[in-house]
Amino acid sequence: MTRLTQADTREGMIAEKNMVTRNLRKKRTAGNRTPPSARVFKHSPDIILTVDHKRRIQFMSRAMNGFKPAEMIGRDSVPLFPARIRPWYRQALARAFVNRENGQAQFPTEASVWWEIRLVPIQREGMVTEAMLIITEVTEARIRQAQAIRHARLATIGVLAASIAHEINNPNNAILFNASLMERGWQDALPILEEYHQANGEFSLGGLPYGEARTVLPGLLHEITLNTMRVKSIVDNLKHMARRDREETARAPVNLHDAIQAALMILNHKIRKHTDHCVYLPQKTALTILGNSRQLEQVFINVILNALQALTDRKQSVRIRTSLETTGQETMALITVEDEGCGIDAAHLSLVTEPFFTTKSDMEGTGLGLSISNLIVRSHQGSIGFDSVPGSGTTVTIRFPYRPPEES
Repeated sequence: MTRLTQADTREGMIAEKNMVTRNLRKKRTAGNRTPPSARVFKHSPDIILTVDHKRRIQFMSRAMNGFKPAEMIGRDSVPLFPARIRPWYRQALARAFVNRENGQAQFPTEASVWWEIRLVPIQREGMVTEAMLIITEVTEARIRQAQAIRHARLATIGVLAASIAHEINNPNNAILFNASLMERGWQDALPILEEYHQANGEFSLGGLPYGEARTVLPGLLHEITLNTMRVKSIVDNLKHMARRDREETARAPVNLHDAIQAALMILNHKIRKHTDHCVYLPQKTALTILGNSRQLEQVFINVILNALQALTDRKQSVRIRTSLETTGQETMALITVEDEGCGIDAAHLSLVTEPFFTTKSDMEGTGLGLSISNLIVRSHQGSIGFDSVPGSGTTVTIRFPYRPPEES
């Protein structure tokens, strides 16, 4: 028998200790090693889960709505989703395991983030053992879709407006012609009526005593003519706005006073509806800029209409002013629109020119008016600014590079 020395025993103990240490290291490394498929899923922009027939999570690629994968493995997957989508999720999951059906739905979170969930059954040996959930954020896609729908709707409205304007023109032209004919006829008949009145005394004309009718009827005929001319002006402006400009970048001298007057003419009905105090205070000298008159009218319509809709009482006013501002060697034409309405919250003030942002109801606003106006103003090398105090009103200031008439 071989005798072991003390040195041999010590070497054996050291070798055994080293082997145990290596085995422990291997186990730790193996336990911490992430499968390649899991590493790929973690880098995916989608959130990927697998669940069993009891809706328990078997795998979760990354956190969702504050739920972390380490906390959710083996737990019910239903709490991951908002309450409104849970009934659909339970039914879709049951159909996946029983009928092997795919499922798909979209849902928003409280933070207005939209998600799309796609549910796919996983089969092994002819049996559905798990269901895979692929959850994708689709907020931007939904915004683009909404924008496309809005643009299509606005294009349709533009075509409809042009069609209505054309249809209104025909009867309005007939009224205008007949009114002018009646005015001339009244002037021709007036001497005969006066002679008859002097010879026979008072008589009735159209249910009115002649003494009253000869004063009232000319005014009524003149008012008919003025209002038909107003309708014609509104229709012409609608047709110009609906018509596509031949060249959007075309620039010509534009008198801002004329553009504002055209906008006020179109908004006449809205002005009467919202306030008794709409005041236009123009600059004494003509304010001329280089621009596109129809686009500028659109800007003024949008800004003044917003001011009118912000009013909460007919006693509140809207004031439109034009002036000149000289800073250094540059002179700017200023248009300010002040209202005494509800004002805009400070948190919303920086968003008012964002597309589709609106504080109005769905029936009143599309969220495009100020966005389009901002683009038009910037294309004219101008700027638009907003100053507002909630509960007191808002002031919109528009600046354009001024061009004297002789330079234009």
